[in-house]
Amino acid sequence: MIISAIALSLLLFAAGAPAECLGEWSPHVVWHVAKIGKLTSELQLGPNGLLYALCGNKLIAVDENGNKLWESDLPDGSKSGCPVFDARGSIFIPGNALIQEVKLNGSKGWSFKVYQGSSKAAALLTTGPGNLLYMQLPTGLYAVDTAGHYKWMITQWDQVYNASTQLETDWEILASVGNDQAVFVIIGKKKEGYTLMAFGEGGKIRWRYSLGEIKQANLVVGGNGRVYATVNPKRTDDYYKGTVYAFESDGDGSPLWSYAMGCVDLTAPTPSEDGLLYFCADEKLYALNQDDGTEAWYEPLPKAISRPSVDENNMRYYLGTEDKRLLALNTEGRLDWNLTLDGKVSMRPMVGPDGYLYVVTEAGSIYKIKDEAPESDGG
Repeated sequence: MIISAIALSLLLFAAGAPAECLGEWSPHVVWHVAKIGKLTSELQLGPNGLLYALCGNKLIAVDENGNKLWESDLPDGSKSGCPVFDARGSIFIPGNALIQEVKLNGSKGWSFKVYQGSSKAAALLTTGPGNLLYMQLPTGLYAVDTAGHYKWMITQWDQVYNASTQLETDWEILASVGNDQAVFVIIGKKKEGYTLMAFGEGGKIRWRYSLGEIKQANLVVGGNGRVYATVNPKRTDDYYKGTVYAFESDGDGSPLWSYAMGCVDLTAPTPSEDGLLYFCADEKLYALNQDDGTEAWYEPLPKAISRPSVDENNMRYYLGTEDKRLLALNTEGRLDWNLTLDGKVSMRPMVGPDGYLYVVTEAGSIYKIKDEAPESDGG
């Protein structure tokens, strides 16, 4: 771990990048930190107000003024999954068949590692029932408490293999998420298709739903106890389509509704308190009604690629593009402004509790941006 406070070397800029304003709101770049590194998961805001950036096998902490406070090397890398925070003041990072605890000051805590045969797959990690950590690997589902104590495991994903003593290492996990009712995992094999499975306390399979032959998927939990999935097939035709699903956590596995479309680039969805579900696909921003999955509206946005974010206080929407722009839309879904940054914006912009936007680019930069309301003094 390297602990430092070297703001000058991070190239902070108060001046804004070129912007095109089509509405009354306008963007203002508060600071820009360059050369952080290419993030491997979305930027995270910790309970202490610091920003945490996971860049390969390094975790980097940045304060609200753009100062890099420290970076910590992580064992075995961290090639997939997002960091998980808890109320005790720890960050849990998934790695190659392990969970690593990192304190909010960058020091390392406990680690939990399992044997998974010859598989080199990196783990996915989420929280779930009982305030446990749930690590998913091709070999099974492992439950650990936040103090690093092993609780239980399921060594085979599908009950048909329960009697086997041979570890199945050719499963592939595409996505996972959890809430206080269950852990939801999309798992399968490339030649056999994929299934969304819901596991309750103790690893009991609550329900499952076949998704067929797909190449990529995303899962998000909503505040209403629902689980939303976007699924991208290997190809599109009359039978295979990109699809958005809604499930009840405590249901029987039958979708509440589904919305299909002929494309294969659906981003993860973003539920909003306004009753709509937002996602980006085919260079458009879509809004669906959460109750029944009907289309509320869509807006063409050339080169748009990131998952959208929603500012619930001002009801404004933000997403990034392949050609280095950050886009802001108003309550009608119309483009208000676009701001050119230093690299492709493929990850969801983060709306902080302070009302500022935090945006990362594939050039390895973090931006702090204020979306200025009409007649704002720009403070």
